Amino acid sequence: MQTTSDAYLIGIILAVVATIFFSVTNVIYKRMSDDISVMDIMVSRMWVSLPVSYSFAVIAAGSYRIVIPLEAMFPLAFSMIIGIVIGDAMYFLSQERIGVTRAFPISMSYPLMVYALTAYFLGEPVIPQRVVGAFIVVAGVGLVARTAKKENSEESPRWDRQDMRIGLVLAFLTLVAWALSDSIFQFGLIGVGAAEANFFRTLFASVALVPFFILSLRNNRALPRKRTIAYATLTGLVGMSFAILAGSYAVKFLGATVASIIIASGPALTLPLSVVFLGEAANRSVLVGTLLTIIGIILVTVVI
Repeated sequence: MQTTSDAYLIGIILAVVATIFFSVTNVIYKRMSDDISVMDIMVSRMWVSLPVSYSFAVIAAGSYRIVIPLEAMFPLAFSMIIGIVIGDAMYFLSQERIGVTRAFPISMSYPLMVYALTAYFLGEPVIPQRVVGAFIVVAGVGLVARTAKKENSEESPRWDRQDMRIGLVLAFLTLVAWALSDSIFQFGLIGVGAAEANFFRTLFASVALVPFFILSLRNNRALPRKRTIAYATLTGLVGMSFAILAGSYAVKFLGATVASIIIASGPALTLPLSVVFLGEAANRSVLVGTLLTIIGIILVTVVI
C-alpha cells in the first residue's frame, strides 16, 4: 500500500499508540479474569466505546449523519465480528488458560497471514526486507511464548493439561481470526474514512452482542461487582475506543500488513507489565524474543 511520507509517519505513530493501549488493557483484563466473565468484558468495552466512536466520526465527517457506502458495509461489519468479537473472545479464553505472556505473542503472530492475504487479494507489494522483518517478528513472539516452567507450576492448580491445550488452540484460532479481520478491514476502508468506519463497526458489534448477553443471563449467573464493572468499563474505554480508533487510522495510512506487524510488537510491552503486575515468569528466551520482535519492527517500518 503506497502512501505519502507524512501519512506513513502518522500511521506508524498511531500503530504504536494502539499497541500500547492493547498491551495495557490485556494485562488489566488478565488481572480481572477471576472477577468478570468474557461476555461481561466484551459487552462493557463495546457499549462504552459506542458513543465515543460516534463522537470521533462526527468530528471527522463534519456532520451528525454518518454515511457508509453500501458496498463497504459487509466487509466492515464482518471484519469487526470475526476479529473483535469472535477473535477477542477466543483470546480472552486463551489467556485465562495459558497466561498473557503465551497467549498474546502466539496470537500476535498473525501479521504473516495478513501479509499473504493482502498480497494475494489486495495486491500488497511483497518487499523482501519487510518479509524478513515479519518473519523475525514471528520468531520473536515465538520465543516470548516459551515462558519459564515457573509459570506452568503456578497455573497448574487451576488448569490441567487439557485446558492448557485448549488455550493453545484458541490462541492459534485467534491468530487466524485477527488476520482475516485486518485483511477484510483494509478492503472495507476503500473510500471510507477511518473514524466513520470505526463507528459503523462498533455499532454493528454492539447490536450483535445484545442477544448473546441476554442469553448469558438465562442461568441466573451473578454479575460482576460494581467496582469490577467500573474498572472494566474504564479499561474498555481505552482498549476499544482509543486503541481501535488508532488502529483503524493505522490500517488506513499504512495498510493492514504494516499496521498489524507494528501492533504485533505488543509482547515487548506485555512482558514487563505481566512480570511486574501479574507475577508471570520471564526467562532468557522471552528477553531474546522481545529483542527480535523490536528488530523485526524496525526492518518493517524503515521500508517506505
